Amino acid sequence: MNQREIEHRDRVLRTYFDGRTWDANSEYTLKRQLIRNSHQLLPEHPYVIEEEWEVEPGRTDQGRGDLVFTDGDNCFAIVEVKWIDLSGLGRKGSTRSVSNRKKRRKVEEQAVTYARLYASSANLTPDKKVEAFVFTNEFDRPHLIA
Repeated sequence: MNQREIEHRDRVLRTYFDGRTWDANSEYTLKRQLIRNSHQLLPEHPYVIEEEWEVEPGRTDQGRGDLVFTDGDNCFAIVEVKWIDLSGLGRKGSTRSVSNRKKRRKVEEQAVTYARLYASSANLTPDKKVEAFVFTNEFDRPHLIA
């Protein structure tokens, strides 16, 4: 993907998220927040180039990644977004804690798996770096999964 295509995708996706105000579910709102503020939240990856991408092309049953950002050259950030119910209305504290821990672990595993799959499906050369990030409502910015 050349710089012109990267800039075009970024412009299209940002315009789409700026104009799409009708979807009020919590996870979408979190994703929109990340895209609209990515220059502050992921400054080393200024371009958003994929949204809801097939982790295995042609196989939607294998999952969809949330977002892909790039620096426009050698580095890609695969970001999985997950809303975690921190209020837990109607649930005991330990039940909520266990459920949230499972969700957090699952989204972290997805991010790592999807980063690996993106690197192989995009036929990236060895000098390209693909990092896995998770963005939840628990933190004010995406965090890198080691």
